[in-house]
Amino acid sequence: MIQFKQRKNLLTPLLFLVGHLVVLQQAIGQEMTAIKGTVFNRATGKAIVGANIKVKGQDRTVLTDANGNYQLKAGEKVTLVISYVGFQKQEIQLDGRMQTDIFLEPADQELEEVVVIGYGQVKKTDATGAVASLKPDQLNKGVQITPQDALVGKIAGVNIVPGSGAPGSEGTIRIRMGASLSASNDPLIVIDGVPISSGSPLRSINPNDIETFTVLKDASATAIYGSRASNGVVIITTKKGTLGQSKPQFNYSSNFTLNRVASYYDVLSADEYRKAFAEKANAPADFQLGSANTDWQKEIYRTAFGNDHNLSLTGSTSGMPYRVSGGYTNQNGIIKENKYQRTNLGFGISPKFLDKHLSVDLNLKGSLERERPISTGVIGSAISFDPTRPVYEDYPDQAGLGYYLWRNGGTPITLAPSNPVAELFLSDKLDRIKRSIGNVAMDYKIHGFEELRLNLNLGYDIRKRDYEESIPDKAPSMYTSNRNDGRGLFRTQNDKNTNYMLTAYANYVKKFGGKHQIDATVGYEWQRFWYSTDPKSVVKDVVDTSIPDEDILYLLSFFGRVNYSFAEKILLTGTLRADASSRFSPENRWGYFPSAALAYRLSEESFIKDMGKISDLKLRLSYGRTGQQEIGGYHPYLSTYSVSSNAARYLFGSNWLNMYRPNGYDPNIRWETTDTYNLGLDFGFFNNRLYGSFDIYKRYTKDLLNKIAVPAGSNFTNIIETNIGDMESRGIELALGGSPIKKKDLEWTVNANFTYGNATIKKLNTIDTDDNYVKTGTISRNDFQVQKVGETPNTFFLLKQAYDDNGKAIEGSYIAKDGSVTTSEQDANKYITGKSSRVPYYYGLSTRLNYKNWDLGINGHGSFGNYVLNYQQASQSMMDLFSSERVSSNISQKALDRGFTQERYFSDLFLESGAFFRIDNITLGHSFRRLWNEGTALRIALSAQNVKLFTKYSGVDPELFNGLDNNVYQRPRIYTLSLNLSF
Repeated sequence: MIQFKQRKNLLTPLLFLVGHLVVLQQAIGQEMTAIKGTVFNRATGKAIVGANIKVKGQDRTVLTDANGNYQLKAGEKVTLVISYVGFQKQEIQLDGRMQTDIFLEPADQELEEVVVIGYGQVKKTDATGAVASLKPDQLNKGVQITPQDALVGKIAGVNIVPGSGAPGSEGTIRIRMGASLSASNDPLIVIDGVPISSGSPLRSINPNDIETFTVLKDASATAIYGSRASNGVVIITTKKGTLGQSKPQFNYSSNFTLNRVASYYDVLSADEYRKAFAEKANAPADFQLGSANTDWQKEIYRTAFGNDHNLSLTGSTSGMPYRVSGGYTNQNGIIKENKYQRTNLGFGISPKFLDKHLSVDLNLKGSLERERPISTGVIGSAISFDPTRPVYEDYPDQAGLGYYLWRNGGTPITLAPSNPVAELFLSDKLDRIKRSIGNVAMDYKIHGFEELRLNLNLGYDIRKRDYEESIPDKAPSMYTSNRNDGRGLFRTQNDKNTNYMLTAYANYVKKFGGKHQIDATVGYEWQRFWYSTDPKSVVKDVVDTSIPDEDILYLLSFFGRVNYSFAEKILLTGTLRADASSRFSPENRWGYFPSAALAYRLSEESFIKDMGKISDLKLRLSYGRTGQQEIGGYHPYLSTYSVSSNAARYLFGSNWLNMYRPNGYDPNIRWETTDTYNLGLDFGFFNNRLYGSFDIYKRYTKDLLNKIAVPAGSNFTNIIETNIGDMESRGIELALGGSPIKKKDLEWTVNANFTYGNATIKKLNTIDTDDNYVKTGTISRNDFQVQKVGETPNTFFLLKQAYDDNGKAIEGSYIAKDGSVTTSEQDANKYITGKSSRVPYYYGLSTRLNYKNWDLGINGHGSFGNYVLNYQQASQSMMDLFSSERVSSNISQKALDRGFTQERYFSDLFLESGAFFRIDNITLGHSFRRLWNEGTALRIALSAQNVKLFTKYSGVDPELFNGLDNNVYQRPRIYTLSLNLSF
């Protein structure tokens, strides 16, 4: 018995040892298996340097090298965990695979992303205000000349009306419709911490240099910017180098474009015109049409080509990340002689010193723009010019310089349209702009007290513009404009703008008690704006009355913000900014702009977590006040004087003296202020496979900076800039995104947004009456819109068209306010239509399908509820066929059918719905990995832009910001071949 126990005691450790040897042998066998592959950014196809590869459940970890490659030894059936800052964490079961490429999703689809806010950054889950962040879609974009092209239809509450068809044309950005009437409604643009001054702030920026856009919409998010944030803030962060990327990474991208006219305005052909002229024109027998068959629109339009090239170098040397970039854009417009060229250079370094306690971020960007603009008047001339007239004609006196010119008995007719082809080729216009934007930001984390950071940011924005225009003597346009006698002109204008900025702030972050965190910021900011303009005009025997001008403006600010977090569940934010503007008198100089916000992360509650399907749920509530001071001149409160030109001098004795004329002013002008209330909900389901946000807001602007008429004799002018009026805005915003399909080789993503926003004028004058309104929306000295209490801004003010029993418009007959029919076109018979050019409903859609190395993307956007005045139609009548000046002009088939004998500009017959949906872009691309070695990749893509427009509008395009369709340079249809090479 004892012997058996001894054997048992010996057998137990022996079996234990044998078992361990077997396990050890298996482990050794697994360790001998080499796993390798490359980690890529799915959005761009580029390799990711420094990604973390970890074997789940073990301590074995490696980092990807400079080419994004990794290699480690592990078991055949282990799980790899891959992570990298700014990307979603991913787990992959190997299942015996020895070669595994990994594609990480950018974190902009994650609610844990870090978003840039004013003077700092926060996790998106900790944001208490209405903040939207967008990383430009590198795959589905087509050609983008200006940065705002990347934002069209992408963010709820942000309406971007793209620029005209002229290359380099900037669009109009409106965040929640804007908060002002006469003052600027443009949002504040901040590039790498530098608030950018006016003067096409985005056109000079290379879109390829932009890393992210962050849009601050509600006052809680924008109040930290105070006086310049009533219309929202767009923060642009440019691309930087990557720490730890020892091997330089080159990226070259190019776009080759073909631009075509999407559609022509429907006018009569030469034969149709001859027939209409014979039947309808009231011309004398001695007036003869020409024998030509000229399509004037096709004479000014063309198929245009363009190209765009960008090269960047990123890397890190001696622990200092760097990025150098260069770009060249060369785009021809679809109207002949129109051309835009831009050269961009960018440089940035981000070194760290003092044991990584001192971070320095240096960014320098420069651009050279060279544009040959055209007058949009040639569009109207091409529409209306007689199609029976030739383009070219020689006259004995050389008038017209070889181009057809309207003449009566050998004398040029001054009240006639100018030959549009001559206008293009004889007008020499050149616009050159040099711009440099830069900053150096230093952030110091106090040694021994790391919770406290000190930040200093020094920035500048310098812009110089030189414009030249010359038209020779006897050019056709010199008989219909300028001096109307054939004398040519030479015109120049030299503008300079400088903006210098200093921002200093301290930031303190402290966690205590396990669940509490305080993040406090206090700072100071100084900005100086200066401009000068020097116009000159040279016409033979005419005195130049141009007067140069320059002025300077200062902004001084103190600001503070406190963020408090409890258990990452309850989030509180409070801000206060005090701004002083030299635009106002010392008594009114300071404005104070507070805000407060509360957020409750319901997804952190246990009863929500237990549901399992909800990955994020946050309720937000905020209030804030922002300011506005951008109106007219720099000193509207001061009594100023204008010096008369040499053509308006006074003879005193034997000397001619220049006179000083007092200008109108308001010594009590002060800040315009906007109060905003916002309620929002952020949500995510199924591990954020479906995510989105919902916001509802109310905004009230008071002391509107406005231009109003004043009684004669009460000031030195009849219109002054002052504070008068109130306006209320309301809106709803919804954004949705998700991935209906997400598999190894196949992924489908969809994003959509919808916005409703409306504004109502509450007060407009000291005493508002029913007949009190301010006219606006002007074309050729005619005003078609008004600002009126109880109405949306820019509401159309027109005559109510009368119709016969068959529904046909009766020319010159209108329904008066008392219901009777009148022929008077005076304002007394016009009515407030209740229809505005402002867009109340707008939306955007985008989708992308990735299958292995193929990708297909589609973007679109649209709007409805707004109206457009088709002035192009309203300005046509049967009288155009033959005028009293003995000039024949073309008209459209609709004008011929309508039969109006003269123009009826103010008839609401020409007011149409501006609703539309546009397919902006369709892109098909293919990516090639490992071209000649690891870390090299090539993507080839074909795209079409402005693919299809769905609308019932009778004109060419209803997407017009001001709602007035007149001589619009239409947007072309663009076909693009894109190449992107990384090595």
